[in-house]
Amino acid sequence: MQTEAEKKVQREAYKVEAQRAQEAYDNFRYTDAQREQTIEFIAAAMRVIRGEAEFDSLKRLLPIVRTGMGRIPGIDNTSHAFDVRFLNVWTGISVSTIPKRDGGHGFEPALFRIDFRPEMNIPRERLEKLLQLEVVHGWSPDGGNLQFEMAPLHGLPYFNGGSFLYSPLKQPQGDFDVEVRFTYLNGPDKDPWTATRLSDIQITRDYLTPEQIKKRND
Repeated sequence: MQTEAEKKVQREAYKVEAQRAQEAYDNFRYTDAQREQTIEFIAAAMRVIRGEAEFDSLKRLLPIVRTGMGRIPGIDNTSHAFDVRFLNVWTGISVSTIPKRDGGHGFEPALFRIDFRPEMNIPRERLEKLLQLEVVHGWSPDGGNLQFEMAPLHGLPYFNGGSFLYSPLKQPQGDFDVEVRFTYLNGPDKDPWTATRLSDIQITRDYLTPEQIKKRND
């Protein structure tokens, strides 16, 4: 059993290590090469989610390091986590897949996500052009891209940022639509429209019913 003196030494060592880790995180800066490689991967992931490229095309850019429980609630899905060592040890890049709906062997991609830790400076306009997204200014209840923010629970602060929702200018011709979400953290002016610090990106398949497909094609 540890003595009190040994426990104190262990606690102090933990504090020093935690402070060192926090300083490394706070002082981290992405390079231009890291940013460009990430943007290249985002473009490749969009092609996969749209059904224009095979899932293996992503593995040729970044290897998969593990699989586990997927991030899509309510359905059977698997998360494929990619190697992010070219960035840092904190960021997560993954694709969640579902079993093939025709009962065949294999899976199909349904959700691509990057959780940036720390945030990466990427202008929204560049991603909008890269992914060919529909841009409508204003609040989303009025038809715009900026998602309405619900009031937080009592005593909790408002989210310091903005989530922007998009559809592609041209949806795929399959039995699903694609939705894109960017989450940005605000700058000093607290204006989400001028924010450049991207903290999260999601590209999702929204599977359609036969009735929805018919309505879309009419």
